[in-house]
Amino acid sequence: MDDDRRRRRVKRLKKEILGFLLALILVPWVFVTVFGIRNNKLKKENAEKTDLLNQYLEQMEMLSQAATENEDLYKESLATMENMKPVLDVESMTKEEIEALSLSEEELYDGYRKVYLTFDDGPSSNTEAILDILKEYNVKATFFVIYKDGRDNEELYRRIADEGHTLGMHSCTHVYSTVYGSEEDFIEDTNTLRNFLYMVTGVESEFYRFPGGSSNRVATRDEMRSFAQILNDEGIIYYDWNVSSQDATSSILSKNQIVRNATDNLERFNEAVILFHDTGSKVTTVEALPEIIEKIQAMDHTVILPITRETKPIQHLTVGK
Repeated sequence: MDDDRRRRRVKRLKKEILGFLLALILVPWVFVTVFGIRNNKLKKENAEKTDLLNQYLEQMEMLSQAATENEDLYKESLATMENMKPVLDVESMTKEEIEALSLSEEELYDGYRKVYLTFDDGPSSNTEAILDILKEYNVKATFFVIYKDGRDNEELYRRIADEGHTLGMHSCTHVYSTVYGSEEDFIEDTNTLRNFLYMVTGVESEFYRFPGGSSNRVATRDEMRSFAQILNDEGIIYYDWNVSSQDATSSILSKNQIVRNATDNLERFNEAVILFHDTGSKVTTVEALPEIIEKIQAMDHTVILPITRETKPIQHLTVGK
């Protein structure tokens, strides 16, 4: 009897071991097969969209060449083409697939919500911390800086440029009476800052934010139009904002309030330029920045980009209007 029980126990144990070994073999195989099918499907979808995008770009080039021959037909065809433009699922593409497209970030993420983090008034004692956070999250931003000499400040200007952020201008002093005193004053102020930044970083800044924005109440609308025209004539694009963190108020906002101000209404915009301030007193802005970035990165089809010449200008007051 004991021998029979022992044999049955051994037989049952062999079956259990065999079943366990089969599971070890089959489960990873099933997982790899399913994952492989899904991966191949994603690759095929992206390849199709890539082909469509290349065809789209070729058609756009042909339309551009034909624009002078029939402007009305060109405009009609352009509108049709824009509706046909494919949206790439960039998150599922490999680095090699992205590089093969040879597109700028603005073109690559066409169809996505684009968010631009912008910081005014720096550099300051907070600039290094801001740059550290942006580096940690692999995010590029835009800094509209003022004139501050000294070795430490010059190192911050260089770091902004060297780490791939956009270096914009925000006047030399931010003193309204100096900046907006006259057209000559405005030109001198802008050229001084632009030349200074070029000498320090080797970057000739092409972007500007008016102190107080283009809708400020210090200069008249006609004066602001003339200042905007001066920038246009110099090939400089100015940017206001359509989302504000409201961290410029006299009272220091809490971290949570700044997060809410910066992120609660982003769904309203296809292009959101968020206003922050980079001064020594804006400690809660720095504290809020990681959570703001995480919230934006968690949004579907949304990307954080630096301002470039391809970025759609957000302007409160435009020349000629």
